[in-house]
Amino acid sequence: MAPVLDATLGGPASNSYIDLAGAELLANNLPGGDTWIAATDDEKNLSLITATRWLETLNYVGDRCSGTQRLKWPRSGAKAICDGVQADCTFIPNQIKEAEVILAIAY
Repeated sequence: MAPVLDATLGGPASNSYIDLAGAELLANNLPGGDTWIAATDDEKNLSLITATRWLETLNYVGDRCSGTQRLKWPRSGAKAICDGVQADCTFIPNQIKEAEVILAIAY
């Protein structure tokens, strides 16, 4: 069965912080990105899902935005600041997305 990537912001079934098109754009500027981009969509989706699972093992400041969201991001709270940008419930910080793509390339 092919892995289904769900990058819905704050979704109850989300399994990725970034969709495949966004990940491919970021991968263009990363070491090994060209090899990763050449992989099948199923391989890329699986690596993104696996990378997100690893990121979910980390602890983050702030609070989840909803009790029904599956992933730890988006987050809110006065202490939830990522690289000087106040985190809120409307986006996933670029650093989280970039980390996911870097890990996906490594997988």
